[in-house]
Amino acid sequence: MSKTKEIISIEHTLKEVLKNLSDQDIQEITGKSKSYIYKCADPDDHDRHIHFKDVVALEQAMQRYHQKTPFTKYLKDQLTLPQLDKPGSENEVQSEVMGIGGRVGDLMDSVQKSMDEKSSGGKKIVPHEKEDIYKDIQEIDDQLSKIKSVLKSL
Repeated sequence: MSKTKEIISIEHTLKEVLKNLSDQDIQEITGKSKSYIYKCADPDDHDRHIHFKDVVALEQAMQRYHQKTPFTKYLKDQLTLPQLDKPGSENEVQSEVMGIGGRVGDLMDSVQKSMDEKSSGGKKIVPHEKEDIYKDIQEIDDQLSKIKSVLKSL
């Protein structure tokens, strides 16, 4: 029976990588078998840990083949997620997820306005419009971080 891996963990990140790369890819990239890397993803196996050079090589392959950077995302989450004073609740998750809908709508409006022929740059996105779009993206990113934090605390 497979084990449930804790979210925002190196094990969860390895699971994502293993799902996306073939046995042959992993062997060529790290010189190790996919089954060995699976063992590194077992949080209860204290004898096997993935080497940093393998993490870097796998990250580069994920970026090249799938345009994903799971280890970078993991590290960013570990370093930036706010620590909640008290455990979150399922209702808090639901509320935050619903709030993202509004933020995505704001982002869509900003992009649409900036590409309108009547905007200051016409169909070309000009610097102040880029700033507005970036601000909307940052607000979504902040809200996603809060959701991750609440989920981790449950």
